[in-house]
Amino acid sequence: MIRPFLFIALVAAAATTQAGLAYGHFFGDTKNVDRYQVVFAPNPSNPTAGDNSTLNFSVLENNANIYNIYAAVMITDQSGRVVDQVPYKLYEFSDITIPYSFRENGRYTVTLQTRIIGDEKYQSSPLEASFDITVGLIPFDELMLFYVTPAAVAIAGIAIYLHSKKKL
Repeated sequence: MIRPFLFIALVAAAATTQAGLAYGHFFGDTKNVDRYQVVFAPNPSNPTAGDNSTLNFSVLENNANIYNIYAAVMITDQSGRVVDQVPYKLYEFSDITIPYSFRENGRYTVTLQTRIIGDEKYQSSPLEASFDITVGLIPFDELMLFYVTPAAVAIAGIAIYLHSKKKL
């Protein structure tokens, strides 16, 4: 009677100890630089000034993580003026999350600079990838999805209800 349970417990223990590690990548705007892919996925996708947000990056070599990289971030406004910088820091693997709060609404460019140990070219001069981000403005697709479409459905529903009651 106890043998089936013992067998199941042993199989479950073996399966969990043999399981490999899995790393998730960010999905967002991607820039290809040589054999590297740099993904940028801010959270929220359209941050608001003064609110906490995260700047998520994933630097991949042939769609696989890179280990032990140095990365820095530079944020510039529309005019190209440097608004803020995050200095170089060693990251164990190339999925990088940087907490950041934008001070003002507007359009910015976020540039990730990465030095890749073992790569002749990008160890001495950084791999750079720049991404545009809008802070505080509601994008058209979000405006349509969350505001205009529900309002139109509500108005249509009221019109159908009133028509069925012969009041319209």
